[in-house]
Amino acid sequence: MTRTNAHSASEAAARVLAVMVAANGHIDPRELQVLDDLEAYARLGVGRERFAVLVRECLDEVGIGLAECSWLRAGDQAYVDALLEAVPDPRQRLLLCRLAAAVVTADGHVSSDERLVYDHALAYWHISRSMVTEAILQDGGSRRRVARPAH
Repeated sequence: MTRTNAHSASEAAARVLAVMVAANGHIDPRELQVLDDLEAYARLGVGRERFAVLVRECLDEVGIGLAECSWLRAGDQAYVDALLEAVPDPRQRLLLCRLAAAVVTADGHVSSDERLVYDHALAYWHISRSMVTEAILQDGGSRRRVARPAH
């Protein structure tokens, strides 16, 4: 893979995760912190600052609108589908779903807009919740544990 293609692949993956962060219409610092804890930026090949720019771009393009609706409107779905399609590697897709699961639960509450985009990604990529759970369990042994809120 050329350097340009590697950069493009990293950027594509980071954009998918960025739309998950932007789905509820704002950037929650706890979401960025959980990504720090999981070393997500290094794993995706993008810096934290660049990732924050991507999240702001997603907010400008669809994030606020997603928070206003209980379904993916045609334009939003086309936007999200294009992001999802740009990540062809099944392992990277599963990693993104694993990281997205951490993002959408970072504040202890999964909003309907976060769930909407997350569920759409799972369905689009044909990834089951049990596959994500297995990825989380496997990842837990190789990465620092992320503290979960007490119930």
